Amino acid sequence: MGRGRLALVAVWFAACANAQDAPFPTFRAEVVNAEAGTGLAITVADINSDGRPDIVGVSSKDVYWYENPDWTPHLIADTLKNSNVCVAAHDLNGDGTPELAVGADWQFNNTESGGALFLLHAGDDVRKPWNVVTLLDEEPTLHRIRWADVDGDGPKELIVAPLKGVGSTPPNFDDQPVKLFLLRPDAEDPFKAPWTEELIRSRRNVTHVMHNIWPRRDPSGKDVIYSASYEGISTFKRDRRGRWRSGVFVEGNPELIPRSGAGEIKTSAPGTSSEEGAPPYINSTRLATIEPWHGNQAVVYAYEPGGFKRYVLDDSLRSGHAVGWADFDRDGQDEVLVGYRDKAPPGNKAGLQIYDLHSATDWKQGEPTITDWTKHIIDDGGMATEDALAADMNGDGWPDVVAFGRATHNIKYYENMGLESK
Repeated sequence: MGRGRLALVAVWFAACANAQDAPFPTFRAEVVNAEAGTGLAITVADINSDGRPDIVGVSSKDVYWYENPDWTPHLIADTLKNSNVCVAAHDLNGDGTPELAVGADWQFNNTESGGALFLLHAGDDVRKPWNVVTLLDEEPTLHRIRWADVDGDGPKELIVAPLKGVGSTPPNFDDQPVKLFLLRPDAEDPFKAPWTEELIRSRRNVTHVMHNIWPRRDPSGKDVIYSASYEGISTFKRDRRGRWRSGVFVEGNPELIPRSGAGEIKTSAPGTSSEEGAPPYINSTRLATIEPWHGNQAVVYAYEPGGFKRYVLDDSLRSGHAVGWADFDRDGQDEVLVGYRDKAPPGNKAGLQIYDLHSATDWKQGEPTITDWTKHIIDDGGMATEDALAADMNGDGWPDVVAFGRATHNIKYYENMGLESK
């Protein structure tokens, strides 16, 4: 083991020892569906307008919603085309029932054809199969979609991110850039296809193997698109004239392709630290990534004087595939949710865990923002995490977790029991 590796391990154990006594919630696992199929994506939305978020699970072959609180399954759609891959929920027509955009016809290594996009909308009864509208019938390696208001006018656009560039070739698929674009629904009839397409790209920045995207509202009221790719974390913003401005925000894992950059990206909400003398940057947004794509590192970027500092929270993952932020312990600072889908040593298990970050209490200029962190295991081997997110599912004010397993084929709800359970 090298000297740098030994130092990293020493820092890790010191971090755990320094912070392990801090109070943190326990989580009660509940199986929503033990045989949900090959998990590809999960989200939450209030499907039946009862004020409670329901779970939407997208497997390779079907789309179901699970009714809160007893998780009764309701089929939304059978196989759309080949294999499903992603989902994004948004109420397009303002009737209180969200519509679902679902990417399908997933073909991992086919950069010449394949890829499809559908809009699913309910009829009179949300518990019966939904109507299906084809938005795109061919967009190679279509992989991730998010709703965002990129021009700040209120209505949201659908951001579409293929994984690889059209016509890119193995082994690294880095010879053609990814075609990132958006689709605008028809203002009068959002269920009418086709939607208007707009490319998201500038001459200053191109990306290759873009594994995920995430929108974040900026002070101007527009959503900035963050992408995770070989280049690292890039940002894309539409200016007042409708032109796209972009650039590499942080470079990610400092290795060569195919281990360069990042594979996942989520941004935190600003913290609410009230420590006396705390500088403004301690409350700023932080970034969470998995590096490289399908990689072994859970990473956080925290702003400090002079730029963002990279913290490797854990380098023992295998096929890391989910990150998220939530204030699970309600201490005013978000924690990092991380999931990985392949079995990793030492226990040879896949997993789901939360990292509680601890910030400096002595705000001396030049000292790091994050001093240590504690890893809390939420699922040790029972969830081969393909996708996971945090949401308050029972209305008690404590963020819970829902997750969908790829190899384990299961959907689980992890109820946050709060600090009283300690």
